Amino acid sequence: MGKLRISQIQFSASHIANLNANNLEQNFKKTLKFKPHLICTPECSNIITNDKNFLLLNAPYQNTCPVLKMAKNFAKKNKVNINLGSLLLRVKKQRKLVNRSFFIDNHGVIKKTYDKIHMFDVKINNNEKHQESYLFKAGNKIIFTKINNIKLGMTICYDLRFPNLYRQLAKKDCSIILVPAAFTRITGKDHWEVLNRSRAIENNVFIVATGMCGNHHMNRKTYGYSLVADPWGNIVNSTKNDPAILNSTINISDVKNIRKKIPSLKYD
Repeated sequence: MGKLRISQIQFSASHIANLNANNLEQNFKKTLKFKPHLICTPECSNIITNDKNFLLLNAPYQNTCPVLKMAKNFAKKNKVNINLGSLLLRVKKQRKLVNRSFFIDNHGVIKKTYDKIHMFDVKINNNEKHQESYLFKAGNKIIFTKINNIKLGMTICYDLRFPNLYRQLAKKDCSIILVPAAFTRITGKDHWEVLNRSRAIENNVFIVATGMCGNHHMNRKTYGYSLVADPWGNIVNSTKNDPAILNSTINISDVKNIRKKIPSLKYD
C-alpha cells in the first residue's frame, strides 16, 4: 500500500458519553464515500468537561464505554481501521483515570492502546489552569501500530511538546504519527500549527493531528484546526474551529524520498 486515505473527525463533544457515541457514528457514516483506510477522532472523544468531580463519577469503564463499543462494531461492519484519539476512562480499584488512545483494526479488534505519557499540568494565566496528573495516571510505554506495512506512532495532545517521544517513534520507522488533541484556544492559536510542523520536519514524517473543537461542559473551550503536515513540514490539509470531516490521501513514498534528501535520522 503506497497511499493511505485518512478521515479526521473534528467535532464538539459533550459531557454525556452516549451523545458522543451517536455523534461520532453519524460522522463515521459520512466518511464512507471517501473509503478511508483509517478514521481518526480527537482526544476526549467520549467525555469532556472542566469538572474534575464529574469526571471521576461519570467517566465510563473500558468495558462499558459506549463510544468504544460503537467504534468496534462500526470498524467490523465497514471494514475500516479506527483510531479513537483518546477516551477518558475509569479503572477498577484505581483512584485515577486513564487518558487512553485506541487503534481498532478493520475486523473490529483492539490491536493497540496507548496511555498518554505527558500530563498537562500548566498555568496558562490566572483564569486557566490544568492539572491532569491530579486525575490521570500517566502512561510509560511508547506505542506504534500498523496498517499493512505502514507504521503509525500513537501520541496524545500535550505529548506534542516533547520531541524525544516523536524521535523515538521515527527511529522505529513510523511514517505517520497520530496527534489527537483537545488544545486550549490560548495555546492553540500560537503553538498548535508550529508544533505539528516542527515534529513533521524534525522526523521526516506525516503528522495527522485531529483536534476537538467548540464550547463544552463547565466552560471548557477547545481549539480545533485539525491538520495534516507532510514530512517537509507543509500543511497539506486543514480545517478551522467548526465541526468538520477532513479527508486526506497520504503518499507514503514521500517519507522515504525526504529521508533520502535529509538523512538526519541516521546521525541521531
